[in-house]
Amino acid sequence: MSNLASATVSAQCPICNSASDATLRIFRGFRIAQCTTCRFVFVNPRPALDSLVELYAGVKTNPFFSEAFESTTSELPALRSVLRQISRYVPTGRLLEVGCGRGDFLMLARTAGFSVTGCDFFGAHKRPDDEIASFDGTLAQAQLSSNSFDVVVIRNVLEHVFDPNVELNEIRRILKSGAYLYVKVPNVAFEHGLGCRLVFGREHDFDPPFHLNHFSSASLIALLKKAGFQFISWSLERPTLYPLGVKHLVRQSGYRLIEAAFFLTHGRAFPRIVL
Repeated sequence: MSNLASATVSAQCPICNSASDATLRIFRGFRIAQCTTCRFVFVNPRPALDSLVELYAGVKTNPFFSEAFESTTSELPALRSVLRQISRYVPTGRLLEVGCGRGDFLMLARTAGFSVTGCDFFGAHKRPDDEIASFDGTLAQAQLSSNSFDVVVIRNVLEHVFDPNVELNEIRRILKSGAYLYVKVPNVAFEHGLGCRLVFGREHDFDPPFHLNHFSSASLIALLKKAGFQFISWSLERPTLYPLGVKHLVRQSGYRLIEAAFFLTHGRAFPRIVL
């Protein structure tokens, strides 16, 4: 980790481009900063892009790719829920998943009739289905054609990337006119402070150098608007299943309560633990 920390670069606020920020916390040798203009929380300085690619490409340094981190079986209910949400707006067509990992969602979407493509900078890991087109590297390196996709899915990725503006601008370029983007990121309100203590029972949930950007609902919408997207709605995403036990019961019960509050109030009461 020390080699990675030495290859860091300073960054401006990704939301408002301000160069002024204050230290919120030092964790694992990384500085968690908060923009003094828009209050966005981000790691600054942060690992350079080539260092990030190296970090995620390494089997020993990347904790997110393995079956042990999140099994295919436990993830399937959440992925089916995502596919149902997307199908409300795009029932079929060309679908790209940025940060496709093992390709679990792509295989599910293909079964539902989508023509699927994946992209991930995890490195040259073998996909479970060689028939699915998948690019190893950044989205920009994939050099996909402009105006070529009906929907892009990017879940749990924008918090990891060096510059989320670059990622969203590239997504905007490859989407057709009137196409859709599905985004999921953690909510900073539950990553530190009272919200984190109440929901997760710990002081903070920062995870540098993996998580570099910490979004609120307002900052996520601002970032999307900068890239030329029009916000449509929030949606509920079913949490990944855990093996039976207290953690499983708490997580699933919490989801059911949030789901009930969301539908009974027509979306007005929605504690967005995950955006």
